[in-house]
Amino acid sequence: MEIQALSTGSVHLKDSFLFARKGPLRQPALFAPGAFTGPYPIHAWIVEHEGTRILVDTGETGAARDIPFAKFDVPAAEELDSALRSLDLKPADIDTVILTHMHGDHMDGAVHLGDTPVQVSEAELAYSHSVTSRFFQRVLRQPIPDGVRFEPVPLDGPAFGAFAASRPLTEDGRILAVATPGHTPGHLSVLCIDDEGNHVLLAGDATDSLEQLRARRADAVGPKPRVYVETIDRILAHAREHPTVFLPSHDRDSVERLSARTTL
Repeated sequence: MEIQALSTGSVHLKDSFLFARKGPLRQPALFAPGAFTGPYPIHAWIVEHEGTRILVDTGETGAARDIPFAKFDVPAAEELDSALRSLDLKPADIDTVILTHMHGDHMDGAVHLGDTPVQVSEAELAYSHSVTSRFFQRVLRQPIPDGVRFEPVPLDGPAFGAFAASRPLTEDGRILAVATPGHTPGHLSVLCIDDEGNHVLLAGDATDSLEQLRARRADAVGPKPRVYVETIDRILAHAREHPTVFLPSHDRDSVERLSARTTL
């Protein structure tokens, strides 16, 4: 099994996003003036196993509009098609595409995939069409990209380790989607059991960093902080039973942890 990172630009995040307030000002603080950090990477991932290539997330595009709590820097040379070419790949070489969730910096790059279907959890796809989600898509000018074939995938398999629901993505079950709700209601992560037996968790925005995981801190975007922290606790519980390499999409150290197989 081979796992490789794709860099699709970077994002500067507001402090109030990464270090969310508690109480009723948690989300309004995102829209108030405040300092920005950054830059943080926007990673997607390629997993190759037994002749199958799986793309986890598709990154952002240069057309991304800044929002009150995130400023994007995505050169054309770092969009998904170029990132794939850097690995001598093209979209037609990808067998399966799956999203951790339907935020722009994880799904917008799918415009480079043509008719290739893009899998997303049933709960996430349903939420993306809810009144609340459509309102923020309009206000933040972050629409669902046109021309992408989103296909709902149920996480209808049994619990896997500490994760309450799963779905195998390969016949041997060494790559599977697991439920990690919190950042969005239908957020999933992709868990890969590598050749050394490590559980490599491609975690999307389950947290933004390893520091946030260890602090057991919800971000300011997730609609239910309690659910967010429950997922963090599941990840930590899983890591107590299995050697787990934790790779959030925006963590500056994820690529180094992947290379060294540094476990929690």
